[in-house]
This record gives sequence, structure tokens and C-alpha cells, in this order.
Amino acid sequence: MRTRNRNGPGLSSRGTLIVNGPDHVKQVFAGSPDTWHAGECYEIITPLVSELSMLVQDRQEHARSRKLVTPAFTSAALRSYEPMIGTLAEDEVRQWPTGRTFRVQDRMQRVTLEIILRVVFGVTDPARLTRLHALVPALTDVSPVVLMGLHRRSLRPLPPWRTWLASRREFVAVLRAQIAEHRQAGPGARSDVLSRLLKAEVDGDRLSDDELVGQLMTLVMAGYETTATAMTWLVHDLARMPDVQDRARRAASEGDTAYLDAVVKECMRIHPVLALVSRGLSEEAEIGGVRVAAGESVAASVSLAHFNPAHFPEPDRFRPERFLGDAPPPATAWFPFGGGVRRCIGAAFSLLESRLLLRRILLTFELTAPTTGPERAKARTVVTAPHRGGRVIATPRTS
Repeated sequence: MRTRNRNGPGLSSRGTLIVNGPDHVKQVFAGSPDTWHAGECYEIITPLVSELSMLVQDRQEHARSRKLVTPAFTSAALRSYEPMIGTLAEDEVRQWPTGRTFRVQDRMQRVTLEIILRVVFGVTDPARLTRLHALVPALTDVSPVVLMGLHRRSLRPLPPWRTWLASRREFVAVLRAQIAEHRQAGPGARSDVLSRLLKAEVDGDRLSDDELVGQLMTLVMAGYETTATAMTWLVHDLARMPDVQDRARRAASEGDTAYLDAVVKECMRIHPVLALVSRGLSEEAEIGGVRVAAGESVAASVSLAHFNPAHFPEPDRFRPERFLGDAPPPATAWFPFGGGVRRCIGAAFSLLESRLLLRRILLTFELTAPTTGPERAKARTVVTAPHRGGRVIATPRTS
């Protein structure tokens, strides 16, 4: 499918070819970073993450940043974060209202932000935590009109752009203060993501303060509302599927992390946070017999691939078992975090966070749905969330 692209700066003005077949998706992910560029496709979000973010970098700049950020997300690093994430999940779930309908989205946004602030940024100061809890939603819940307008200097002195930019300046100032405190504390004093980023070194090369700000902004923008929305859909769905909920609860009780991970992955299949994974071409290419000119882009459709019956029989059914066993879906059929050298660097962190939250929820509550039917999907900034906020009823478990 070829479309005309009118999405503004950073995306091809000449057109986009949309693909979803495994072979074509593989071609998108395996394309040389020298000619298949992801960063330029997402230039529109530069004000959200800075020009030093991995999301908007290409070629050598992206490869360098990724090497320096990767040590913060190794298996050993993730194991060190697990106790704090588990504690924060338990603290959050303990505060959930019981016996009445409430919006899961609000709770998930709060806890995923708390995890980012404490586990990623390493913030411990109560006043700073309070201020960041106000600043981050103000920055991330930005309308397309405001986001597009940020690329026009003539609009920046006007509200709402002036207000948003003031919040961004304050947010960056807080991040710089946090970085300075971590540097003063010295290596080994803390075990959060920021501390690992400060220690990361490749051939004597390290991240500067400006680069650290850019990557921290990337982590909050890419990992806050996305994970919160994925978890909202998961709780929304489990409340309407008592059999799956019971099976997942048994897994939580027995320490069966494989099944809990499968539940999370199946929800991400049905409700992918990303709709498209795009690459801009600096040279002509052919994909699926279609010639794509330099300056155009190719986008792998996550939604279409995730409902391909060749890989997911009865694709409308919620079946975590798809992700168990020796033959999981290939990376060209299930790719909620993108793929190739541009796969989301925080994917494993997000999956760990989701599993720990899910486990604590299931061990604490029975989830039921209100009398209204399932909620429809509604666009929310860069994600698609339940239109009523994922309303459920949580009843404390008695055994």
C-alpha cells in the first residue's frame, strides 16, 4: 500500500509504502542504516527528546549512542532494578480503590512515571519527585497542533507553545541537577539507570551531560505513557476474561514468569503501542516488487502484522499460549518495540516492569468489568488507549 504523506516535518513529503508481510518487514529491519533512516522519520518529535536522542539520530551518531546506552539495559542491570520495581508496584497497587469502578489508565501512568523517576533517573528527593510528577505529564500530553507548532519559531512566543517550552526548560534544568548530583556521588554510589549511563564507556568515549539529558528525555518519553497504556489494556482485557485471569493468577502464585510474559506479549500483539515502524530512504530501493524512490519512506505495519492469521491463528482471540513453547512468533510477525538495530533499547525493561506490575495486581485483586462493554481504542498523544481510561472494578482477594 502506498500513501501520500502529509504528516509534516520529518516524514517523506513524496509518499510512504506500507508493508506487513514477514519478508518485507525483514527487509525494512535489515536495511543498511546508511540508507534506511529511522531518525529522520521521527524528526517531528525532536522537541520532546532533543536532537541528541537516539530516536532522531541516524548512521554513526545512532550507533555510538546505542553502544553507550546499552550497558544500562543488560540482563545483569535489569536484575538489579527488579527489587525496586517490585516494591514500587506493590506500593501502587496497595492504593487502588476497591469495590467500585475506577480508571486504570490514571493509576498506570502514576506508577510507570514513579518507576522512571526512581529507577531510571534515581530521584529520591521528595520535592523533586513531586515537581517531576507535574512536569512530565505536561510535556508528554501534547496535542498534535502544539507539537507541529513547535517547529515554527513564530509560534513559540504564543500560548500554548510558550507554556510548554517553559515546562521543558524546567524539566531539563531538573535533569541537569540530577546528573550533577550523580556525578558528585561518584561511581558505584547508586544502582539506577542514570548511574550506569554515567559509567558507560566505549573505547574511552562517554556520554556528555547534554547527551545524557537527551537520552533521559528519550527514556521518559518512550517508556512512560507507552508502558502505562499497554498495562491499561492488559488490565482492561483480563477483567473481561476470567479464565485467562485465573490462569495468569496461578502463574503469578507459582512463579511461572514465562506465562506472565506470554500474557503481556499477547496483549501487546492485540493492542500495539506503535502502529507503524518507519524508515526513510536516502537511495532508491525495491521492496515487494515496488520501487521506492530516494526521499520516500517505507513503514512496516505493526497492526496488520500482528493480526496475520498465518502466524496468529484466530488472531482476534486472546491466547497467551502463542508465546510459549519452542517456536515463538518470529521477529518479523511480532514487533511492538520495532526491530533491527533500531529496536527499542528499553524493551526488556518494559517487559520486566509489566510482568512485575501484573503479578502484584493478580495476587492482590480479582478484576471484573463494569456493566458497560469493552472500550474502543482512542488516540492519545502518540498511543492508542481505551477511550474511557480502562475502567475496571478491583476486589481484594481473600485467599
